[in-house]
Amino acid sequence: MTVKVLLTCVGGGLTPQVIRFLKNSKVHKNTKVYGVDMNSSATGKYFADYFQTVSNGKSKNFINQIIKICRKFKINLVIPGSDEDALNLSKNRKRIETNITKIACVPFNVLNILSNKSKTYNYLEKFNIPLPIWYTVKNQKELFSCIKKLIIKKRDIVIKPSVSRGGRNVYVISKKINKEIFRNDGREIELNLTIMKRKYLKKIKKIFPAIVMEKLYSPCFDFDMLCKDGKLIKGVTRRRINPTVPNDGHYVENRKDIFKIGEKISKCFKLTWLYDCDFMLDNMKKPKIIEVNPRMSGSAAVSVAAGIPLFDDLISIYKKKKI
Repeated sequence: MTVKVLLTCVGGGLTPQVIRFLKNSKVHKNTKVYGVDMNSSATGKYFADYFQTVSNGKSKNFINQIIKICRKFKINLVIPGSDEDALNLSKNRKRIETNITKIACVPFNVLNILSNKSKTYNYLEKFNIPLPIWYTVKNQKELFSCIKKLIIKKRDIVIKPSVSRGGRNVYVISKKINKEIFRNDGREIELNLTIMKRKYLKKIKKIFPAIVMEKLYSPCFDFDMLCKDGKLIKGVTRRRINPTVPNDGHYVENRKDIFKIGEKISKCFKLTWLYDCDFMLDNMKKPKIIEVNPRMSGSAAVSVAAGIPLFDDLISIYKKKKI
């Protein structure tokens, strides 16, 4: 049986490896990969069996284009490559899915929580899952009130949007810093409270409602979670060589503490398919959740290169085969 996989957002740096691993599967032979992206020169274009430029993943037109591709080529499995794509696809599941076509993500009400850090943290707190000290702030008064609480607790502080992509608009406040330090291509700025008040308060107001939380510390971990009906089937912990740039490489490590947290996350959200969590360490060197992504990691190919056949397993879930 030929398996036809549709990947969205195929412009990522490791997309060629994802496509190669899918097409060269020794378990599911004759796998064909169809790719779509907003960029007509997306890297995946040159590796997929078929490529089409599509509209923004948030748009209605995007869904109409996906439906046409699925019907025309009899696509079996649609794998979202971005948060926006996952949310829109899941929201329109009834229009897309058929007896042969399935979307590799959980229902929209779950993804709606995962795509918002405030909602995610609130939900995870109910299940006693390790989180940083955090607050949601909606205005300037709440911002400085929460900053004061963290200063009293002798914590450095992170301010970031509740909903974001690519780690943008992140402010790290530390009394040890006497100037601005720009990281991750300027997406993250480290500075002290005085500089923040003088130069960045207006910009911070634009990201309300925002998360104010204690600063967590390197290393940064990506945790690939292959799940089925709320059970964590396989979990792979990857420690980033460069904490701010996932594609700079990873060490695959055996972190039982992170795996146990992953089991709880899979269970409380009743996850099926492949997802990604980001972890960092608190000041006691214990792992804490940064976020749970509503789709697979852009660097999940690293785990497959290390010998864990996550993409084969995804197709096995679709085919209802034993993993």
